[in-house]
Amino acid sequence: MDTASAKNEAAPHMTHHETTTPSPEVQSRIALAEDARNATIEEHSLTFSEAVKRYPKACFWAVAVSLVVILDGYDTALIGSLFAFPAFQKRFGHETSPGSGSYQLEAKWQTALGIASPLGNLVGIYINAFVTEKWGHKKTCLLTLAYLTGTLFIPFFSKSIEVLFAGELLCGLAWGVFTTLAPAYVSEIAPVVLRSYLETYVVLCWGIGQFVATGILDSLEHRSNGDWPWRIPLAVQWIWPVLIVPLLIFAPESPWWLVRKGRIQEAEKSMKRLTSSTDPDHAKKAVALMVHTTELEVTMTEGASYIDCFRGTNAWRTEIGCVVWTSQVLCGFAITSYATYFYEQAGLKAANAYKLSVGQSGLHFLCTLLSVLITGNYGRRSILFWGYAGMFACMMIIGIMACVPKQSSGLGYGESAMYLLWYVFYELTIGPLAFIIVSEISSTRLRSKSISLGRNAYNVANIFSSVVAPYALNPGEGDWKGKTAFLAAGCGFVIFIWAYYRLPESRGRTYEELDILFSRNLKAREFKDAVIDSDEAEAITKQG
Repeated sequence: MDTASAKNEAAPHMTHHETTTPSPEVQSRIALAEDARNATIEEHSLTFSEAVKRYPKACFWAVAVSLVVILDGYDTALIGSLFAFPAFQKRFGHETSPGSGSYQLEAKWQTALGIASPLGNLVGIYINAFVTEKWGHKKTCLLTLAYLTGTLFIPFFSKSIEVLFAGELLCGLAWGVFTTLAPAYVSEIAPVVLRSYLETYVVLCWGIGQFVATGILDSLEHRSNGDWPWRIPLAVQWIWPVLIVPLLIFAPESPWWLVRKGRIQEAEKSMKRLTSSTDPDHAKKAVALMVHTTELEVTMTEGASYIDCFRGTNAWRTEIGCVVWTSQVLCGFAITSYATYFYEQAGLKAANAYKLSVGQSGLHFLCTLLSVLITGNYGRRSILFWGYAGMFACMMIIGIMACVPKQSSGLGYGESAMYLLWYVFYELTIGPLAFIIVSEISSTRLRSKSISLGRNAYNVANIFSSVVAPYALNPGEGDWKGKTAFLAAGCGFVIFIWAYYRLPESRGRTYEELDILFSRNLKAREFKDAVIDSDEAEAITKQG
């Protein structure tokens, strides 16, 4: 063969070689997809004990940031319980009859104070969605704690119920930030197998706040003179920022947030601060999955605004978050916000009502701890079915007992005991699961906004419940007492039907896998057994 012929034969070969060699960009994409795939495999292979050993730092920071939720739980129990607090009634209420020595707040001010914090929450939650996406979880949390420290002076020094209302309203902004920031941060630093446990801890912190509030009120209930009996519980709230701020100063920022901001190297550094893995490439692979998931969501979603929460499959995800969180209110409608007051209207003395409230807070703590055995081992969907069914049955029984013509103290204790059973069902199921589902069901790009919408749906329902409750329970108004439980039972039944048709199973899925499942437009009951191809995400991204 002559030289010319050899060159002619070699030319096509070299051309073929050049066209089949991947470009550096393509090679980078292949490496990213491979790292993301390996990270997904690692996520699914981790057991609980292995995850705790690999992510002890992530567990610690999740616990530290979640402490801010104590403040919201504390205030929620505090304000509702103060309505039945003798010193508080004497300071802000009016005498029921001349010379009786018995005081009662007007229903309109019970309503106003009941909705003050939720109204503040509404604004604070939306502020958090914008500020967190701009400045990150850490800076937002520290700034909010500083704001709250100053704002607490208003209710503490209030001498009129109007000033107290204004103080609660302004403090509510901070509590709104905390209730959405904490579960979002925890969901972004926790591995899949630990997600339910650490989100349950968020709920536990809320219960710790309630337990401390009711315990302090019970210890001061016998003191009816002066303002200090009700000011001391308000002052206790200053303790939490002093304990939490020194911890948060050293907390790492969420690597997911850093990825969304394009700060990949910082995300890898943050990931290294969250793990104790001996694999030098672990942080790189974990961040690669975050980048891959974010790119997939960019392909599937036009933007990351509130409007995008209602577009395409994100509309379903937003619906799930809103309804699940709202169901926390609806299943105990008009009763749960005023538990201590409900006990009194059922026939218990004020002292016994407070003791029962302390016991209820203890139940919250115990049942939330026990709930991890359920939420960590069973599907979200099946747990909620049993929870909704149990709560519906308890409320129906309370309503029926309240219809007995001749009410007695025994029936009052019976209604209270049945409410505590309702509370056990609540804390073992929907109590922790609402936080878990809302945090994991949303897309990562829309998480802050989706959680904000879900929590504000909860707050709207809570405001409505708080408006209705005083008029339903107050003996000077509706005087329904235990019959109010029929309202809660009806709401619970509707929620149960919704869950069957609209609530998918999300347990054990990475955020990327959930994106893919929602993109298929499956029915809710088909999520559990759906199988995902390892290359499906890459195919969707290329198609986009």
